[in-house]
Amino acid sequence: LQVGLELVRSMLRDNGAWCRLEVEDRFTVHVGWDHYLCVGSDRPCERALALTRRLGLFPERLDSSPYALETDVEGVRRPADDAFWSGLRRMVSAYRAGVLEERYVEGASRWHRLTRDGVDAV
Repeated sequence: LQVGLELVRSMLRDNGAWCRLEVEDRFTVHVGWDHYLCVGSDRPCERALALTRRLGLFPERLDSSPYALETDVEGVRRPADDAFWSGLRRMVSAYRAGVLEERYVEGASRWHRLTRDGVDAV
């Protein structure tokens, strides 16, 4: 619990951490790019909602988190040609870092952390 709380605090403070905390089909905590916090539960949480209101916050009921993982959406796919690598170098240079997902046949993938000096190593 303590690690989860620290992760949420770090995400809300924009300290560079980002993740979705989930217990499959039971409980979720998502922090969006806009710093909205979505907490979901498979059980009614009336006491938690009342406490949240007493703290001066404004909980809303949603059918699902707007930050939930969409597994049926296809990402950008393109060949790793010279134009791709050139664009990737420009992006990493402009933003100092990035993450690249390398996909193989049958859904296997590998992630690469990109830095200004490390794009060519991929």
